[in-house]
Amino acid sequence: MTRSRLGRYQLPIFFVLAYAITWPVHVAAFTYAHNHGQTVTNEANVLSVGRFLQGDLDPGYVPFLLLFMFVFGPTVAGVIVTALFKGRAGLVDLFRRTTKVRIPSGWIALILVLPIVHAVASVAVGFLLGGMEPLRYSFLTPLSLMPALLLYMIVCTGLAEEIGWRGYALPELQTRYTAERSSWILGIAWGLWHIPVNLYPPFLRGELTPALAIPLLAAMIFGTVGYTIVLTWIYNNTNSVFWIVILHGWGNTVQSYVVLSSGSYMAQVAYAVLPWALAAYVLKRYGAETLTQREPAVPLVETPPAAT
Repeated sequence: MTRSRLGRYQLPIFFVLAYAITWPVHVAAFTYAHNHGQTVTNEANVLSVGRFLQGDLDPGYVPFLLLFMFVFGPTVAGVIVTALFKGRAGLVDLFRRTTKVRIPSGWIALILVLPIVHAVASVAVGFLLGGMEPLRYSFLTPLSLMPALLLYMIVCTGLAEEIGWRGYALPELQTRYTAERSSWILGIAWGLWHIPVNLYPPFLRGELTPALAIPLLAAMIFGTVGYTIVLTWIYNNTNSVFWIVILHGWGNTVQSYVVLSSGSYMAQVAYAVLPWALAAYVLKRYGAETLTQREPAVPLVETPPAAT
């Protein structure tokens, strides 16, 4: 089968590659950590890097930690598929959008403020739904290490994922489907990509049962789809992967300090559900076709010709 005929399968190839690159590394890292009393979370990884620099980290865990941090599955898959099916023109376009720093200041303000509003609102809702019991904060990473955590989040979550999710997959999906439908497809795929991170650790601890796994998976996908619609709205109006990377990393950092460190389970539930309120608003305000005020006459990102 020629490359041009394979082009119709480039999205499935991308998703399979994103999973195939990421999942084996995640499973191996979680397995080793579980068997050796280590913890694999974003916050714990930052602390482990500090211990590694001080020479105080189990040498056997170092390869798993570094592989986990730099596996970059979705981004590597996005670059590979772009190179295979769009050639040099596609890579140049992907690089241009990934390095696009200049966007309207209003969107930059939104990107910086939205994670704070999202996290604070989640804690407030969780506080009310949790019977208004006092929150007992215990920061998962010391505040003094916030710059290190932010850098880790931007590089090892934002950059590791978004060149694939929003840089490649979203524009490609939108050459075929509406912005809303593209967001549903991408959100479901993005949610499923998190299976090892969210389900494998409790499985190793013997805490995961089918009765628990199904609602956890459904909730994970539901929350991811809502947030994906919001990200599609922001991306389609800025055409900047750079700022999506920043939003991803900054959002994870704020979530860590404000939501996860609160110890409130209800706040975490609210954090997954609340993006749907904004998603519903932008769908109504901007329309499901493009989530912008532009007509869908041409793709938001011009698809370069397939490489020959």
